[in-house]
Amino acid sequence: MPSKEWNRELQSLKALRSAKKAVTLRPALEPAHSVLGKLYLQAGKYSEAAAQCRKALEIDPKDQTALYHLIRALRKTDQRTELPELLKRLALLRQQATNEEREQYRYKLVETDAESKR
Repeated sequence: MPSKEWNRELQSLKALRSAKKAVTLRPALEPAHSVLGKLYLQAGKYSEAAAQCRKALEIDPKDQTALYHLIRALRKTDQRTELPELLKRLALLRQQATNEEREQYRYKLVETDAESKR
């Protein structure tokens, strides 16, 4: 019977292969690059992770997940010069997302069943 670690490694390889295929089939599909970056990060392939996260950010500059994974990948390499700028960018994106969400629900009307109150 295979061990849990071996099974986990097999699942990671399958996920990596699927993400690579998705990027090949649809290069403009931002989530595919983001997922591939995350999988490379988990596999310890930090340069590849950074490259995929950068591609995801070229497609969607507001992708907080890709930006976060890029920061993590760069921390694992010697490419730390841009980290302060990226951290500020991530903080700004998070604040913007919070503000947008707050505004979205700020004026939300709540409908009640008028007949249940009668």
